[in-house]
Amino acid sequence: MRTWTSAIKLLEVCRLFQDDQRIRFTFTVDRGSRFSAGVEELLARAEAHCTPWENVPKLNYALAITASENIDFDHISGPVLVLPHGVGFHKYVPDSGSAGTRLSGLIPSTALRSGRVLMALSHPSQQKQLRDAEPLTYGQTVVVGDPQFEQLLRSEPHRDHYRAALGVTGRKFVLVSSTWGETSLIGRRPRLPAELLAALDYDSAAVGLVLHPNVWSRYRPFQIRSWFAAAEDAGLLLLPPERGWQAAIVAADVVIGDHGSVSLLAAATGRPLLLGAFGAEVVPGTSAELLGRHASRLAWDRPLRDQIEAAETQPWQQDLAERTFANPHGATAELHSLILRLAGLEARPLELLRAPDPDPRQAVPLAFTAYPEFTAPDSLTLYRFPRSVEEWKPDSERASTSLRHVVADESDDNLGRIGNATVLTRTALRPAPESWCANALRLHPTCTLTAAAIPNGCVAHTRDGNTFTVTGSADVAALASALHACLATGRAQRPLSLRLGSVETTVVF
Repeated sequence: MRTWTSAIKLLEVCRLFQDDQRIRFTFTVDRGSRFSAGVEELLARAEAHCTPWENVPKLNYALAITASENIDFDHISGPVLVLPHGVGFHKYVPDSGSAGTRLSGLIPSTALRSGRVLMALSHPSQQKQLRDAEPLTYGQTVVVGDPQFEQLLRSEPHRDHYRAALGVTGRKFVLVSSTWGETSLIGRRPRLPAELLAALDYDSAAVGLVLHPNVWSRYRPFQIRSWFAAAEDAGLLLLPPERGWQAAIVAADVVIGDHGSVSLLAAATGRPLLLGAFGAEVVPGTSAELLGRHASRLAWDRPLRDQIEAAETQPWQQDLAERTFANPHGATAELHSLILRLAGLEARPLELLRAPDPDPRQAVPLAFTAYPEFTAPDSLTLYRFPRSVEEWKPDSERASTSLRHVVADESDDNLGRIGNATVLTRTALRPAPESWCANALRLHPTCTLTAAAIPNGCVAHTRDGNTFTVTGSADVAALASALHACLATGRAQRPLSLRLGSVETTVVF
């Protein structure tokens, strides 16, 4: 393997051979790609057995499997199975050996002439595409289908499970997906995750981000998390490239993507799709071109919320799936049998696995701009937008009402957000909540209400000396915001129906 992308692909394939004690996997890295960084770390986290690339000629092995077309095939003896690291062959990429481009995924002619290399494909149409690009591929390809697509289909019944694991139950989940390069979605509109979080009510919607492994490898996790720090503070689900993106597709209500493989998979599984970018490097006549021709585009000059609400599955997506993925319910078994056959082993039953559970880093926003709206004398709907992405909120949506206010938690490390808070909270359960409330009012002169958590709600103090106990099955920030709105309108003497997104609860003061 040469890249993080190919390493992730091979680790996924190894899952097919769990409990098969006839097989021993050894990984090796043919360095040289600008996207090689992090491969050894990924294998170390997987606790995989590795051997240096220079030792490969000394090894005795039955089959070599790679998900990269750029390895040194002369360094490997015996049969080689080349797996696609994405969906098909739909992109032209820079050719390091010349000033031009090459078809991504196509192995070199010298390797094809050896007669030892077999390329696994996901659809018969790719055989013709490859023969037209390189006649030497004739007889050296085999159609197995796409196990990733099959796994997505088989994981559909577990959609609610994945949504719960991602923490998006009851909310519209918008998944942003980007391939790599200047023409990618994140290359063209790097602030889109923050813009979405600024435009969508926190209790009604959630946003996830899947970046191509090349982006993680090229810039490294520290840099990526630095770039998306404000969005993560606002609740962005930043999914690591080796785990969770499949579950996120299944869980998604809307996908915003580009010409990458995740967009193709999402569209083929019937997810409403909006294209935020689309590169000119897409190969004519491929599934990616079909995607670009038919998918709705994300307009840059229209409100994001309106476009997300209007997104829906379209008839062409079924045609895309049929043109892209052969053997949709047998690809995994076909690949499993192929590998055993090439390794000289007898076939054995295969246990099918659903997509692994996601393991995202997710933060709960510590500061909101809250917009309370009374829909009846005793009914309040609360719209909340994270303060960390406030600067990306459209000017047209910065409505100022008499009830609009800022609520922040004392644990926020941003002093500006705490200093501007009208309502200050302490979410952590700690002793002496009333003393903390009184002291916080003294320390923060712009604050008019403080609230500290108790087991069934919170206690709150106002600057005019009143003390309240607030109970209800909502977070402390929401309860405090509800109290603030009721005090401002003289409604704090009776129970209140509070709506947060799709959830409604009763609040008692």
